[in-house]
Amino acid sequence: MTKLELRDYLKAGYLMDDAFDFGPGQECEIFKADHFEPGDEIIYIPDVHLNMIPLGTPITDDEVIDEVVDSCYTGNDFIEECEGDVELAERLFWYCDWQHPSSAFPEVEDEEE
Repeated sequence: MTKLELRDYLKAGYLMDDAFDFGPGQECEIFKADHFEPGDEIIYIPDVHLNMIPLGTPITDDEVIDEVVDSCYTGNDFIEECEGDVELAERLFWYCDWQHPSSAFPEVEDEEE
């Protein structure tokens, strides 16, 4: 599902729980695809509770929908965070287990050095 599709899905009254298979992250609940793939499909959603993402209730406020969608990451988002380095973006994807990619990037970048 792309970010645009998710926005439309939520506006239609559907639930995040129905759109993604959330599972355990580092002491939290996240969504993470089973593989990294460049593109516009959402492949990662960080700690849902920390980011106040409602899973089992409809989201009726457009501003909240935008905030939820902004907390979802595509393969292209990871690549953009890594300034076009696809290999680094994939390592960043596998490293993330609760945090936003921008927060984890310095740690992955330090490991690379």
